[in-house]
Amino acid sequence: MKKTWAVFLMISVLTTAAVSLLIAQPEDILIDHGEAYGTKQRPAVAFPHEIHMAGDLSCTDCHHQYDDKGENVLDESELEEGNPEIRCAHCHTQKTRINLRQAFHRQCVGCHTKTHTDGTDTGPRLCGECHRRT
Repeated sequence: MKKTWAVFLMISVLTTAAVSLLIAQPEDILIDHGEAYGTKQRPAVAFPHEIHMAGDLSCTDCHHQYDDKGENVLDESELEEGNPEIRCAHCHTQKTRINLRQAFHRQCVGCHTKTHTDGTDTGPRLCGECHRRT
């Protein structure tokens, strides 16, 4: 009886942990760098976070905080939904060397182009494939 209770408790804990991880990750994120610049040259992009997390990517493939040596030293425990410091716009502003628009394009299009070159199924690489008019 004690063994059954322990197994039940362990399964409950693991199930709760797995569900909380799924809940903590947003499904789609609306990326609208036009708001940061006061312009709307193209429509916002619906970024499917869940699809990217289901693949071979790790959190630090996209989220980063580089030290002076160019190494990503991001503490993944900071990647909690609602934390304003994990948003790209927190660091990438109009005044930084790589502004928000450049950061998105380098990260997203750069990764999609690299995976396409490697012969892997990839995401969109052309403007209208991400910036879709409704």
